[in-house]
Amino acid sequence: MLTLIAQNSFIHLDVGLYRNLFESSSKGMMITNADNEIIHVNHSFTRITGYDASEVIMLNPRVLSSGRHDANFYRCLWEQLRLRGCWEGEIWDKRKNGEIFPSWQTVDALKNPEGRITHYLSVFSDIMPLKTTENELWKLAHHDGLTGLLNRRALEQRLDAEISAARRSGRNGILIFLDLDDFKKINDTLGHKAGDRLLVEVSRRLGQYLRKEDVFARLSGDEFVIMLTDLSASLDGTALAAAGVIRNMLQILATPFVIDGQALNISASFGVTFFHPFADTAEEALKQADTAMYLSKKHGKNTYTFYHPAMQEAADLRLYFETELRNAVHADQITLVYQPQYDQHQQLLGYEALARWNHPEKGEIMPSDFIAMAEETGIIIEMGEKILSIACAQMAEWQRGGATVPMLSINVSPTQFNHHNFVDRVLAIFKATEIDPAKITLEVTENLIISNVDEVIDKMNALKTWGVRFAIDDFGTGYSSLAYLKKLPIDQLKIDRSFIKDIVNNNNDAVIVNTILSMAEHLRMEIIAEGVENQAQNDHLIKSGCKGFQGYWLCPPLHGYEVFQSGFC
Repeated sequence: MLTLIAQNSFIHLDVGLYRNLFESSSKGMMITNADNEIIHVNHSFTRITGYDASEVIMLNPRVLSSGRHDANFYRCLWEQLRLRGCWEGEIWDKRKNGEIFPSWQTVDALKNPEGRITHYLSVFSDIMPLKTTENELWKLAHHDGLTGLLNRRALEQRLDAEISAARRSGRNGILIFLDLDDFKKINDTLGHKAGDRLLVEVSRRLGQYLRKEDVFARLSGDEFVIMLTDLSASLDGTALAAAGVIRNMLQILATPFVIDGQALNISASFGVTFFHPFADTAEEALKQADTAMYLSKKHGKNTYTFYHPAMQEAADLRLYFETELRNAVHADQITLVYQPQYDQHQQLLGYEALARWNHPEKGEIMPSDFIAMAEETGIIIEMGEKILSIACAQMAEWQRGGATVPMLSINVSPTQFNHHNFVDRVLAIFKATEIDPAKITLEVTENLIISNVDEVIDKMNALKTWGVRFAIDDFGTGYSSLAYLKKLPIDQLKIDRSFIKDIVNNNNDAVIVNTILSMAEHLRMEIIAEGVENQAQNDHLIKSGCKGFQGYWLCPPLHGYEVFQSGFC
């Protein structure tokens, strides 16, 4: 125990204890007399504050005051010293160079044998490094590492607080959900580093426009959220303010971004919700704004949509449908039927495999009602592989049963085709089912060609070395171009049913069909007319020189076992 003896306002210490306990301490130590005048400090005091002992002796400790604490803070400190004889806590001091720093300090009142306070002993440590670490950890936990914006966790905390405040004040706030349009294409073509730089520039540009009191956060990927508070007591006034803000942001984003020397034109889709009165929690508000944003995407992108409670029913139905579709792939609810294809002499050319969803409650669902969602959600990759496996297994079964099926056509989506391991997965399925790849035609749409022609050609050529054939499905409805037809190793064109439907009575459709037939002949490609529903269409096509036909007038789709029974093999 350190014994302090008062004499002529100085402290006399045992020499050994003084050296060991006072001067060698890593903590700053300061002793004042009863009048609160500094009479002694140690070396750590000088190291921490920058003041030599000669500069502070007989001065009041307020020489270290930072100005951050009010009179009430010091009043409470002295009251504790009077009642308890000690005080401990965090206090902000100021170094000699003017730098303000936090310290953790204990102050003890020292008394003589008569119980009278003679001195005060202050022991403190600089906790700035600890504060810095705490701030860094807090920032990591609450801010996005790429853009420095608030992250989802911090946004939800702030949003819950603002919703409560709006409920009390009666003034509305809005939440804006922003998603960049077609951002994946930038990552795919320029790389993820360029994509990251674009995200940083987007956050910087929008951040300069927003007010200091607005909240700006990045949820993930290319999803951002903006919160505007205390706007108006009326929904109309709030909506007008929100629309003005979003129109300005659309204009800001319309100015090209220069990334790695390349000018990029981007747009964004916005969803807006009022978090008073529609949303009671942060989770609800984010869900509502996301729902509205999705509708902006659906309506053509580069626009904004206000949330309405009626939207949620549709969103919930979509989520249910998506979940059911994912389950369908794993529960073997996706099945195939096979529609025959004939030549002009009604000789069998082959079959096209057509997907059906056999829902346990809703019955058979046609592909037009689920393929688009499968594409949007990425389910199509797993589903497409499953369809390919089922079709090839069926082909193998026909072969083992003695049926002669000249060709089997199987549809492949652009998303599935563009997957990095598409070629390997197709070849693996051929190997597993032990079928002849030369008996398989893969049908792709014209939209596939838009993405990356060279990569598409490489993949097609890789499969054609095994004998696989390729057809362009729904020809004439997408990106039709002679340039890509010349470059791609295409074997067959399929005329879309929309041109066949009115071919007898609509001269424009007849001209289009004749043009496609002539094009196919000159490019030495086979032709199949889809959707032949009556004899008049069939006769007109034969007269025009068409040599391939598919449709209900010729034969509806058959189950695999029906191919044996029908004798169409």
